[in-house]
Amino acid sequence: MSGYETPETQDDSRFWDEAAQGRLVFQRCEDCRFLRWPAAGVCPECLGRGFTWDEVEPSGTVWSYVVYHRAYSAHLKDRVPYNVALVELDCGVRLLSTLVDLHDGAEPVGAAVRARFEAVGEHPVVPVFALA
Repeated sequence: MSGYETPETQDDSRFWDEAAQGRLVFQRCEDCRFLRWPAAGVCPECLGRGFTWDEVEPSGTVWSYVVYHRAYSAHLKDRVPYNVALVELDCGVRLLSTLVDLHDGAEPVGAAVRARFEAVGEHPVVPVFALA
């Protein structure tokens, strides 16, 4: 494993299991109701330890976008050049992901997107986003 990959943890295994089924889920604090990512054993807002997993709508907006011309992971070597986008989901969670089916010259920042699920890297299925 290279220094750029992070292994799945017990905290986030439910996220990956649900993604494999085509669903986006995140931890919601039982005390303050904060919806969080990345998954963690303690709420970053109130330090509560109780949580549930809530499914969210897989839609959002592109906040930022960049094209990489170098593979920072061996899994991405065959995808160079590839893009990385910061997507804010409608529920407020922000994810780093990939934009798919992006046409040349398209400016995705500010665009509405919807999640799809594809095999990328070490996970069998990850959320990626396409313009809505």
